[in-house]
Amino acid sequence: MALHKALNFFTLTMYGIGIIVGAGIYVLVGQASGIAGNGVWISFLLGAIIASFTGLSYAELSSAFPGASGEANYLKQAFGKDWLAFLIGWLVAVVGFIAAATVSLGFAGYLAKIIPVPVVLTAIVLIVLLSIVDLFGITVSAKLNIVFTLLSLLGIFIIIALGIPKLGSVDYFQLNNGITGVLGATTLIFFAYIGFEAIVKLSEETRHARQIVPKALLASIAITSVIYVLVAISAVSIMSPAELGASTAPLADAATRASGADLGLVFTIVALFAMLSTVLVDLIVTSRLIYGMGEKREFPRIITKVYKKTGAPYVAVFVAMLGAIAMAFFSDISVIAKATTFLVFTAFLFVNLSLIAVRLKNQYYKPAFRIPLNIGRIPVTAVLGALTCGFMLLSYSLFEFGIAIVFTAIGLGIYTIEKKFGQKKTVHAKKRKWAVS
Repeated sequence: MALHKALNFFTLTMYGIGIIVGAGIYVLVGQASGIAGNGVWISFLLGAIIASFTGLSYAELSSAFPGASGEANYLKQAFGKDWLAFLIGWLVAVVGFIAAATVSLGFAGYLAKIIPVPVVLTAIVLIVLLSIVDLFGITVSAKLNIVFTLLSLLGIFIIIALGIPKLGSVDYFQLNNGITGVLGATTLIFFAYIGFEAIVKLSEETRHARQIVPKALLASIAITSVIYVLVAISAVSIMSPAELGASTAPLADAATRASGADLGLVFTIVALFAMLSTVLVDLIVTSRLIYGMGEKREFPRIITKVYKKTGAPYVAVFVAMLGAIAMAFFSDISVIAKATTFLVFTAFLFVNLSLIAVRLKNQYYKPAFRIPLNIGRIPVTAVLGALTCGFMLLSYSLFEFGIAIVFTAIGLGIYTIEKKFGQKKTVHAKKRKWAVS
């Protein structure tokens, strides 16, 4: 049974904004300001440009090969290697598990500041509750995500509004450490843009996906980029970069400075809604990725079971929930979370390479959306995307690389087992069917 096609351009774009604008921006803008100075807005702009390189590759590939399996499908189309397609799809699923667990633990930590709750148990309860929301279907989830996203944007809009009267009060090109500081801050805040790629996993639940998904993906990057730049300009207009860099709650402190009122509780509540939105979307897109890989027979076919009443892939939702819960038990999730960004950039690198390969090997390739800047059949932005992702991968430690290798080994083990026993089961089923006929 196919998934329900209930999403349109607006609801899909809100999914993109919801997962990009997480609670991280409430901290990262302070750290980045301390590094770059008043010119931190340039770092956010550069981060948006770098994200756009890979975003354009996703946009074109999703318009040519729409489907919930996302990256796994792109690599299969480009290189024809089942193991490589499965491996990248698996690593992206692992990123989803850990992202949902990490943000859920963050939610529990923030909530504990208001109400004394056990952090790990609260995170697990949140994962279970939002998985149940997912089971109600994509329409219900989309409406709830819109509410969460709008509330999560509240704090950001407050900062922008409070900063407007102070615009022009500082030199916005004054840099703390020159271009080095701007680039250093860019490396840091790039993580605030990660999440746009999740939109492609909702292709099978989107009407006219070939046209809508690329537009929603690029729109979510553009909208969040404008918001981030405005927040950065407003923040340094209210407080000095040194003060922002030293603060653990820079936007809350900036709002308090500008308004004269303690808005710490308001920003804590806003951050909670931001994390709710992020966890919900993480669980949804991860379950759809697992469902899509099941459709491609890269996971057991049982993973593609769909609840007829709501159109939700309930087995895949359950697997995503268990994966996130398992990751929530790690004592130091931050270490594993760093390794997941390594996996994200690995996936981005291969997506850019996939677009280049598809363009070169298939002269009949006709995507609904095509990147405009090309040299012959080679997309310039995909080349730039591959280079920037490769550069980002070089910034990780051997320990973080080692954790990524462990997840890779687990994925290869699952692939080997599935191919060995899954194929035998398929062959036996075909023999029984032939004997009966």
